[in-house]
Amino acid sequence: MKTKTLFILFLLSIQQIFAQQIVGSWKGNLDIEENKLPVIIHIEKDKNSYKALLDSPAQGVEGIPADKTSFINNELILEIANANASYKGKLENNTISGDFIQNGKPFPLVLKPYDKKDDKDDKDDVHLEVLKLSDNLSQSLKKIDDFISYLEKNNAEAGEISIFKGGKEVYKRNFGETGLSQKDKVTFQIGSITKSMTAMMLFKLIEKKQLDLNDKLSKFYPTIPNAEKITISQLLHHSSGLGDYVVGKNTMKWLTEKVSEEQIMNHIIEQGSLFEPGTKVQYSNSGYYLLTKILEKISKKSYADNLKETFVQPLQLKNFYTVSQKPTNVFSSYSYANAWEPVKDFDFNNVVGVGDIATTPTNLNIILNSLFAGKIVSKESLSEMMPKVDRFGMGLALVPFYSKMFVGHSGGTYGTNSLMIYNGEDDISISYSLNADRIGANNFTIDILSILYNKEFSLPNFSTTKISETELKKYIGDYSCKDIPLGLKVFVKNGGLFGQGTGQPEFPLEHIEKDQFKFDNAGLKMTFFPEKEEMQLEQGGGKFLFNKKK
Repeated sequence: MKTKTLFILFLLSIQQIFAQQIVGSWKGNLDIEENKLPVIIHIEKDKNSYKALLDSPAQGVEGIPADKTSFINNELILEIANANASYKGKLENNTISGDFIQNGKPFPLVLKPYDKKDDKDDKDDVHLEVLKLSDNLSQSLKKIDDFISYLEKNNAEAGEISIFKGGKEVYKRNFGETGLSQKDKVTFQIGSITKSMTAMMLFKLIEKKQLDLNDKLSKFYPTIPNAEKITISQLLHHSSGLGDYVVGKNTMKWLTEKVSEEQIMNHIIEQGSLFEPGTKVQYSNSGYYLLTKILEKISKKSYADNLKETFVQPLQLKNFYTVSQKPTNVFSSYSYANAWEPVKDFDFNNVVGVGDIATTPTNLNIILNSLFAGKIVSKESLSEMMPKVDRFGMGLALVPFYSKMFVGHSGGTYGTNSLMIYNGEDDISISYSLNADRIGANNFTIDILSILYNKEFSLPNFSTTKISETELKKYIGDYSCKDIPLGLKVFVKNGGLFGQGTGQPEFPLEHIEKDQFKFDNAGLKMTFFPEKEEMQLEQGGGKFLFNKKK
């Protein structure tokens, strides 16, 4: 299952710096969506090399060790495997200027010498404010209701949201579904949030001494690459080095039709090992596919029966299904390009335990609150599950919002995006599913949290202009860019404009203004220049010029 995006920035862990003039502490601010996230890097001499530690004061994080550091010809290079990030900067006049890149998105980062005792006198230093939940929660919930009404009025979103405070539901709303003519539907596909349930059930086995975090994969599946080195812990933590079986060999969307277990296992073996187990962290659907099979092997029960025993019965959940139960009350997914169009989603038989559960946001909040109340796994197991240095824990992930740290998981299918997150300091949890989304799930989350924590935000704008298919045809064609080894096809489908990268799924393009279109779920904007047969693509702070092929 695909996982999406961060809010401000997933927890950092920085690596690499060398040379005599580099010893000491350096401080800079990451500029992220018009906010500043302070970063401090401490560098020491270590024999013939150097070592570095990272502090992120606004996130309450100190002393994250750098894995590697290099400094050659006044060029500082940092590689941050656990955060899928890197930094490259040039040292000139006691200032290091460069870009911090995470998940392909560049953020400018200028580092200057730092002395803690002088920090209070640094007028240029901007800290993230410490956020507090509104004293008048009912007023905030009314603002959230007004915000969702605005989205619904503009035909922008469809889905459901649930908010718990103190373990009880204080807000719930289903929205936008009437316009999609979805009757008698109750549940949503929650995608990779399923992995959290799988992890909790595995920890139940660990508590019963039926499984150990140090058990090797070879004990269960010896033919998997590096099986003799990969541990259960590494599978749970996405550090096994295995690939992503959800991505096909010749096409990304190969699981929209049912395939056999043998085909999936062969594909996992064929993808091989991307890195040595335990040396990096990279999200792996393959790992959780194998973990689900291990769960069923040890328990001698189906995934559905394991869910029933761990969640459905003890928590008295209704409308909580795995694919084998063939639920008929699931909201269908839609994408927008001039109008809502149905999305062909996974055959969820292919992603059991990885991303197949269908349920409600209320149930997600019940599970999350029960987890942190010690009603599902032990305190020791929860501690193991929690993220430590990097973003991912074992079935849980960090979700920062300015100075607030949430823990939970996101989930994305080909058409529905979901999230469940919990903040223990404020004892609040938010869960939602969006099965029709024009503003992007990340933006939806930021806006909801901004209302709860009294942060300013702007209402999204929506174009009311309808563009005819005849007008859209001037944009169609095959585009290429000398800076990106990826072809991009633009075409018209069902009266709307779509884009598709080579070997990637198609995506709808929504009209913004003259010759401009966007795809918010990927933070992407395209500006066309029909007379020049050119197109500029903007994403993650980068701008790339594409030329239409003759």
